[in-house]
Amino acid sequence: MNKGAQIRRIAIFLFVAVFAQGVCHAQDDVQFTLFPWASSYYNAGAIGEQNNTLCFTGIYNNKYLGWNDVYMQGDSLMKDKTAPQDIYFSLESYLKKLHGSLGVTFVNDIIGFYNNIGVKLGYSYKLRVGPGHLGIGAQISLYNQKLKDSPSWRPIQTGDPVLDNLGESTMDLDFSLGLQYKCDQWYAGIGVTQLASAFDKNRVLRLAGDKEYISRNPQMYFHGGYDWIVPANPNWELIPHAMVKTDFKTYQIDVMALVRYNGILWGGLGYRLNDAVSLIFGTRPFHNSSNIYLKGLEAAVSYGITANSLAYRANRSFGDVEVMIRYCFDIYKPEVFSGYGSTRNIYKNQY
Repeated sequence: MNKGAQIRRIAIFLFVAVFAQGVCHAQDDVQFTLFPWASSYYNAGAIGEQNNTLCFTGIYNNKYLGWNDVYMQGDSLMKDKTAPQDIYFSLESYLKKLHGSLGVTFVNDIIGFYNNIGVKLGYSYKLRVGPGHLGIGAQISLYNQKLKDSPSWRPIQTGDPVLDNLGESTMDLDFSLGLQYKCDQWYAGIGVTQLASAFDKNRVLRLAGDKEYISRNPQMYFHGGYDWIVPANPNWELIPHAMVKTDFKTYQIDVMALVRYNGILWGGLGYRLNDAVSLIFGTRPFHNSSNIYLKGLEAAVSYGITANSLAYRANRSFGDVEVMIRYCFDIYKPEVFSGYGSTRNIYKNQY
């Protein structure tokens, strides 16, 4: 047996071991450093959290830059790029006649040897409660999963029902629920995604026609944030955010602390447990402009420094880069009350 064949067999053995662990934990949702701008993906109750507006949000995440899978092809050392890359896009709008918000979310998640594409359609009912409002939401999603045909780990032997369908895709139906309460200065929410798997008797391998694929475990999210205006200088704001997520086997924590000046420029630090420390910068360049069509433009960028074992390997990760662009604009004119009328009409539920 030559050295190349030995390396290939060792690589296949290690992949099977990792793959078996992946089967135990199934597929997780996409993780974003700028998670407050993707809250409707995790929590259906957060859809349309920007009241009376139509919002477009796009996020691109290139994770573990520089890291590649290494394998032997004959006597040559080859590299196969497997670093995760994520694309997120959402459209959300509050509609008065529906007393709530509609939202569509698209995600393309490339992680390991999987290419996952999901589309979510959701609705969040808005209810005035105290000084804020409560969003009660539900989403239905279509999820396409495709296992990449890669020479870096294709086995010599055949017969595995998952690996024999390389390059083919499967479509799955899923749904999510969520609650979010939001005031002028703070918000808190809880969301559950991938609920269909909780009612599936065979959660590890699921059969779609003649194909088998890895199922998705339910995910639960607890998240919140606060906007504290500095009393001594109202031009400055301190804005912390936090998210705890779990698949009921393991958990992950994201925290973020931002400082915003004059409503226009902001920056800060983020941390994901055992994964990365991030530098974050953002702007709302026309926030104080009189042009109503430019006020809602917002952009941000983050650079995450890898804080796990991938940062110390020869084939190392140089961190991740994430870019976010959001544009919102009002679709309803502000109501103006004049003359005399009943206080029931003036102070009625705005939703």
